[in-house]
Parts: sequence; C-alpha cells; structure tokens
Amino acid sequence: MQITVLGATGTIGSRIADQLEERGHQVQRASRSKGADAWDRTGLERAFNGDAVVVDCLNIETIGAKKSREFFTGTAKNITHTAQSAGVSRIVCVSIAGAADPKVNRWFGYYQGKAAQEQTYQQSAVPTTIVHSAQWFELMDNVVRRATLGPVTVLPTMKMAALAADRAAAIIAEDIEQSAEDANDRTLAIRGPEEATTLQICRAILAARGSIDGRRPRVMTQAPYLGRAIAAGGLIPDHGVTDDLTVEQWLAGST
Repeated sequence: MQITVLGATGTIGSRIADQLEERGHQVQRASRSKGADAWDRTGLERAFNGDAVVVDCLNIETIGAKKSREFFTGTAKNITHTAQSAGVSRIVCVSIAGAADPKVNRWFGYYQGKAAQEQTYQQSAVPTTIVHSAQWFELMDNVVRRATLGPVTVLPTMKMAALAADRAAAIIAEDIEQSAEDANDRTLAIRGPEEATTLQICRAILAARGSIDGRRPRVMTQAPYLGRAIAAGGLIPDHGVTDDLTVEQWLAGST
C-alpha cells in the first residue's frame, strides 16, 4: 500500500513508518520541510495523492487546553477533508487511552485537545481507526524533564499500563494491514502487561541507567496534580491488545 505518515519524526510516527516499510509498503514521511503542512490543504493534497491510508501521529508540546484543541481540531479537519477528496481509504489517528474521558482530561488541557481530535475524526466521512494507546516507556524522559527543578522531581501521579513504543508501532502497523479495506470505523486499544505508576517506572529506569534524560534527581516523588482520575488508572484501557514486554525486559534490551 501507499501510506502517508504525518508526524513521522516523532516517537511513535517514526516507528510506525519503519514498521510499515519493513512490511513492504510505500511510506511517505510527511513533514513541513517536505511541503506537507497539516495546516495547508494544498500540501496535504500532494502528499495524499494515491494513498490508501493516512496515519496521523501529529503532536504539539503544550499543556494549555485552548492551544491543544485548536491544533488537534484544526489539523484533523484539514486531514479529513483532504483525505476524502483524495480518495483515501482509511485514516488512522494515534490517540491516548482514556484521554477522551471528561473525568480524565478535566485538569489536563493537552488531553482535552486529544479528545477534540478524536471527536473530529469520528465525524469524518472517511473510515477511521482511533488508536487508544497506553503510555510508552520512552515518554518518561519528557515527563521527568517537565517535572524536575534542580535535584527534585515531582512526578504526576499516573497509574498506567505502559509499553514500549516499538511494540505499539508494530501492533498499529499490523492493524493497518488488516483494516485497510474495512469500510467501518474502528478503535484499537493497546496496553502493556503491568500496571504501575509513573514514579515506579521512572525509579526502575533510574536504577537501571543511572539517569533519566540526563538527570539524576536526588529526590523523586509524586503528587496527583493532573487529577484523581489519572492517578487512579483512567489512562488504562479495559480491553484491546496487551503486549507482553515488561519495563525490566525493555531496560535489559529485549525486543
């Protein structure tokens, strides 16, 4: 198949593109530098020409609800309209398990944007797969960076069922192959084998590697400042595909 991956330089987008290429598909890694800006329908039309599938892995670094909603809603609208006119068979949107739940996203603007993105795609005339993924181990670097001041790291209390981004990408790529000609909307939930808090995962990474994102906090603790629903496990999907790679195996270099 001919497939365009938007956000193909990011953590999950790059890995999905790799997986699809390894499976023999023709993949276009779309980016602004290559003339495919999700805010520009003309560039998207060129990128989507002849595509069977478009994969949205776009991201924005913000915690603000307004900025997040504007970005995810605006880009999703452009992608859906352009995909429909270009004859794309399926759109795949990589989202976050639980993010669309008002109890979960109430205190976190970024998740409110992801919820708006999902709603926009659900209204699309193009068959769409919404991927509800649990967090990836690789995101802990970013979480620690945002939560650290000097020698102290105060992580958000987040109960999760994290998995490796490579494993998530492989599951998504396989689903893309299986669903390309499906005329129905779909959801795909992905999670890891263990439930743990951000603090527990970050302590495991710190113990194994000696640092996280180059940081060696002397004090690492947690507080439920993103809300009690996130702290209690609202980000854990209750169904779907469960990968079997634990954080210890991932840290040991297993694949």
